[in-house]
Amino acid sequence: MDGDMGALARKLGSRRVGRSPLPDLELVGENFGRVLEDNLRPILKTIVGALILDCEVTKLAEVLERIPVPSMLGVVEAEASDRMALINLGSDLVYHVVDMRMGGNAAMAPQPTTRSFSAIDAQLCMDVFDAVLRAFARAVEESVGVPLEAGFRILGHKQDINTVRIAPASADVMLIRVSLDIGEAARSGEFDLIMPLSILDVLRAAVMRQEVTDHVPPNDLWLGQMRRCAAEAIVPLHGMLHRLELPLSEVEALEIGQILPLPRSALDQVRLVQALGTEYEATIATGRLGRYDNDRVLKLTAPPPPAVREGLARILQLGTGTDAFSADTG
Repeated sequence: MDGDMGALARKLGSRRVGRSPLPDLELVGENFGRVLEDNLRPILKTIVGALILDCEVTKLAEVLERIPVPSMLGVVEAEASDRMALINLGSDLVYHVVDMRMGGNAAMAPQPTTRSFSAIDAQLCMDVFDAVLRAFARAVEESVGVPLEAGFRILGHKQDINTVRIAPASADVMLIRVSLDIGEAARSGEFDLIMPLSILDVLRAAVMRQEVTDHVPPNDLWLGQMRRCAAEAIVPLHGMLHRLELPLSEVEALEIGQILPLPRSALDQVRLVQALGTEYEATIATGRLGRYDNDRVLKLTAPPPPAVREGLARILQLGTGTDAFSADTG
């Protein structure tokens, strides 16, 4: 038993990590840095350069142990997953962001001071958090080639990493570490984007579903032909005057010439039925039995139910044929 527990502990503590669900992770990092520069310039009102230091898959425990206290931590919610991600702004970067947003001189590079962060500091960094998330979403879209249906948003900020749990410590995460150069004096600071692979798995699955949905072009000839065949299909309909229930002995005694009673209301409440006698039997419409040009006819007195109309509309939405029905009103 002790040997089994030791093997399990070694397995859980191993450095082996999973593969990124996103293709070409380095390209994602390059696109992320390029888009991030464009997103941050209007926020900081100066030139910004982004250098990707790391873009890799690693263990969450190794990332968390390098985060100091206090830190400006943005807790990220992914709309498509119940997992959370994290953005860690270094204290030097927070100092320069706050200073620049409060009117600091881009041509000067004052020495950062380490201190606890106030609510004003956190609010001034919110736009930076949003810029990071928008840049990452854009980088993923450029990597996979289709727009993402789900987005990211900041739930709030924390200063102590011990109060945040985005995944088990042994979980695999994507780490993008970025160094930012701000202004002419090249103020510098770093931040980390920490994204569990489970979130990337959900994004990749959504992209694959979208690719399956969109793989048929709208002018596909085969699809159009199938729609036309569906629109021209013959649907047998039966006019039901009345449903009569008899004991089995009377059914056995039925013979030619026997008269079966029908209520007077049967002529005014004829049901137009599809798939009569099967588990798919459904009433399409109701009408009144009458005569026209010496022929027996059925005049509809109520339209088909909304559910029937909606189902037919979905089937025929791309069809070019005409609805065709064959009604047996015997």
